[in-house]
Amino acid sequence: MKNKTTFLPREGEAQPSRCPDNSAFKQQRLPAWKPQLTIASVLSSFFLIGAFCLAVGVCLVLSANSVREVQIDYSDKCSDCSKLRENSSNWNKECHCSVNFTLKEDILGDVFMYYGLQNFYQNHRRYVTSRSDAQLLGRNVNIQRSYCAPFSTYRNGTPMAPCGAIANSMFNDTIDLFYSRNSSVIQVPLLKTGNSWWTDKNVKFRNPESYNLSSAFAG
Repeated sequence: MKNKTTFLPREGEAQPSRCPDNSAFKQQRLPAWKPQLTIASVLSSFFLIGAFCLAVGVCLVLSANSVREVQIDYSDKCSDCSKLRENSSNWNKECHCSVNFTLKEDILGDVFMYYGLQNFYQNHRRYVTSRSDAQLLGRNVNIQRSYCAPFSTYRNGTPMAPCGAIANSMFNDTIDLFYSRNSSVIQVPLLKTGNSWWTDKNVKFRNPESYNLSSAFAG
């Protein structure tokens, strides 16, 4: 083992300006403890960590298996509505279609309904960037230079709000749920509140700070 020698400045000599203080922390003399890894301690740690991960995995699998999911594809059953939308002049016409299904087992607890789209590549770079964060934050409505083009303004110069390809391709199907009992059709009430984060509603997506939104989006 090599002996460490500490050189102290002599009288009259200037102490180096960058020399750290002679403290236990800065001179790395704090007491330390280094575990002694043995075969028994390492194997015990591995088995304990493995048992914990196994218990967590079993809980997750049981929780996932307890979820009841029903998928209903209504693409072909509502094809008339798709044909109606092929003509752009019918953009404001409503189209209704009904899909009958029967649940094989009871679903207990809260029921959530989601839309599912196939072959919709929303991770494309140009599609993801086709938006204006400043406009969504309510800071600047009139976007002159942004990634929203060609979905930035209408022909008369009025800015699109929100602009971009993401807003232009928004999926807006509306679902109403009914069930039949004794030859009568009863509508199931659906909750449409509480389905968004507070930050999304009050921070990320806001209207301009103006009492008159028509004038704010006038262009």
